[in-house]
Amino acid sequence: MRLIGVAGHSGTGKTTGFRNMPPAETVMVLPNNKTQLPFPGAKKNYTKYDKEKNTGNLIVSNNLRAIPKILKDINDNRPEVKYILIDDFTHFFNAETRSDAFRARKGGGEAFARWDDFAALVYKTVFEQADIYREDLNVIVHFHVQESEGFDGPRIFLKTPGRLLDNQIDLPSYFTYMLYTKVLAPSKDVKQEDRYKYVTNDDGTREAKTPYGCFKDLEIPNDMKLVIDTIDKYENG
Repeated sequence: MRLIGVAGHSGTGKTTGFRNMPPAETVMVLPNNKTQLPFPGAKKNYTKYDKEKNTGNLIVSNNLRAIPKILKDINDNRPEVKYILIDDFTHFFNAETRSDAFRARKGGGEAFARWDDFAALVYKTVFEQADIYREDLNVIVHFHVQESEGFDGPRIFLKTPGRLLDNQIDLPSYFTYMLYTKVLAPSKDVKQEDRYKYVTNDDGTREAKTPYGCFKDLEIPNDMKLVIDTIDKYENG
């Protein structure tokens, strides 16, 4: 299984990047009911997933514990599916840490233990079992970002619920491909649809990373089909 991460602020083109993906080979896992996906034909091409009938390609869930079951079902029973989008992992984090059960564990050792358990839960969602899934399965995970001011200017990086998750899991380390979104300033020389980009490697602000030589340009169109085709060519020659 190949893992691809995409990080960026809301409204910067993360989900729109799926506009050219083949719906028959794609499943979207959304944390809330986005009835209007942000690209043409989405309502017709993405319909409710039916596990019993092995049909459909749209799942609405914000439960971290459901992700391993979803991946296993698709891996085992939907061989035509090659691409799974988990959009947006940050909302899955919030659903867990803002739940009544999590917030109730705030006394004594439980206050720390709940974060330790949360880190273990996040690890088990996608990363623990990544090696057992089909090689032709691509899982794309979207993240929100946060900013901090460094010595050389602002830095943009993955937004997580806390330091313990960062220290114990270090989410970017599980991704060979971690893209960041960027929106160019309006210009008469740039079409509106061309303003939305993926950053392929660290540009001094965004902590993007891809293998040496995979992408020739630091900024490319926010087109996930283009990204995967480029990676396939790079890895397979």
